[in-house]
Amino acid sequence: AATASKWGLLGTWQIDCAAAISGSNGALKYVVRGGKLFHDRDFGGGKTDSSAVTSARANPDGTLELTIPFASHSQTRQFAFVRAADGRIRAFYNKNVDTEEYSIRDGKFTANGNVTPWQTRCP
Repeated sequence: AATASKWGLLGTWQIDCAAAISGSNGALKYVVRGGKLFHDRDFGGGKTDSSAVTSARANPDGTLELTIPFASHSQTRQFAFVRAADGRIRAFYNKNVDTEEYSIRDGKFTANGNVTPWQTRCP
């Protein structure tokens, strides 16, 4: 929790804070409860979940790496964020820890090559 807080991750993040929460504009929240860091997700329509973050590491390259077991998907994911000078963040990589399969690599979705979107901390 301390690492994520120091890096500046705590709070709610969306691609567009003014737009409705949806599958393509989820509200991704990082909160501390009982001294532990949690990742709460809301994709609208009652599609929500909450998972404890088991590891958070600030890397020398400036990225923040998180490891989260998602019970709702029966898999553990490891991903890293990069931060822009203006405070926005975006996913740099995202992989399944067990299979080493990446959904995001080098800041791009592996399925289509599109660059991951920037997320803004919402008020």
